[in-house]
Amino acid sequence: MLIVGNIIGIGIFTTTGYISQYIEHSGTMILVWILGGLLSICGGLTYAELSTRLPRAGGDFHYLYHAFHPLLGFLFGWSTLFVTYTGSIAFIAVGFGHYVLNFFPDVIQGYSVTFPLIGFELTATKICAVGITLIFTFINHRGVRQGAQWQIILTLTSIITLAAYILFGFSSAKGSWSNFLPVFPSQTSLSFFSGIGVGLIGIYFTYSGWTVLAYVAGEIKNPEKSIPKATFMGVFTVVLLYIGVNMVYLYAFPTGIMKNIPDIGFEAFQALWGKGFTLLFTVMILIAVASTLNSTILSGARIPYAMSRQGLFFKRFGILHQKFETPSQSLWLQSIWAVILILSGSFNQLLTFTVFVMVAFGALAGLSLFILRQKNIQQEKPYLAWGYPVTPIIYVFVTFWILINTLIDQPRESLAGLILVSSGFPFYYYFSKILNRNKKIPVAKE
Repeated sequence: MLIVGNIIGIGIFTTTGYISQYIEHSGTMILVWILGGLLSICGGLTYAELSTRLPRAGGDFHYLYHAFHPLLGFLFGWSTLFVTYTGSIAFIAVGFGHYVLNFFPDVIQGYSVTFPLIGFELTATKICAVGITLIFTFINHRGVRQGAQWQIILTLTSIITLAAYILFGFSSAKGSWSNFLPVFPSQTSLSFFSGIGVGLIGIYFTYSGWTVLAYVAGEIKNPEKSIPKATFMGVFTVVLLYIGVNMVYLYAFPTGIMKNIPDIGFEAFQALWGKGFTLLFTVMILIAVASTLNSTILSGARIPYAMSRQGLFFKRFGILHQKFETPSQSLWLQSIWAVILILSGSFNQLLTFTVFVMVAFGALAGLSLFILRQKNIQQEKPYLAWGYPVTPIIYVFVTFWILINTLIDQPRESLAGLILVSSGFPFYYYFSKILNRNKKIPVAKE
């Protein structure tokens, strides 16, 4: 449930409009989503072994820490706090705000306050995004069980929403199967493959929630059996749903019309069924988006908590709340920075800014499996990745390819992400040298 809930979110309802700038044929569009699904399965199998080798809350932080160097583990944790997880929370929350405003008149949708001296604009979308971020942070602050109960309800609603979207989408007589033609270009060139690479940028983010079990592995019973099964079934379920939803988009619009439509899910269904019925589905879409936001907040806060337990972050963030037994300090720190990103960035900037760093550390985590095997580092008998070494090699190779394409296509946002990650170097020196990173922090409560 946690995997499906963490994957299904705002990405499936926005990404297709983004990648239509680079992909012009229906067959290529479906192919890219299939490739993204296969990449996710390869990555999921890789992470399944990693998370059973080191089943500790914090995921990649521990893999990179033990495989390469504590510095790389620290920079990963630093990046999740300041780029990837908080950036994902901000991106999802802003998307949530876009969809919520469809229920309000134009005067509210267009509301904004400009502060010219600092070049800042506060919009209705950003206000909605900040509000939903704080609400779900508070829910998870109250306890993992309460957050998990919400997650089950939200995830089931997400699955029902996508299945109903597909069923009702194809039931409309207003779509056209001619939108699928031509399926593929008559000739292929370098731009064709470059377009696939750029398209995978957004798709990688849309599928990226399959890593969530790695961050809560320490809280899962029988991880060597539960994690691999949950990973494969979760990703496979989402792949089928995502392909179906994208076929509905193509049934409603040819790829040329879909370009740069941020709320493609809303616009496609409105074209097929009209605005009144579409608003009903928008409610269900918002629930699906809330599901992803909740699970992202739930898992992301475990990383600064894990860093603190290793002596690589401020001690207070490694302390559990006395009553709720949650890493509440980490949750609110994560929330504060996510709010700052929401207020300072645009929708597309947040996507690229987040994905570049996410892909970079994802590739390094894939490489860490080979090193951990060579060093025979494991906490208990791990699950061995199916298809090893082919599946991890595919995952690492494709993620590096996406990384290069992102850097070439959108260097400004990519470099901004790298700068924020690099800002962690002096802090690593502070924690490792001054606070003595080898000193074990005792278990404590507030």
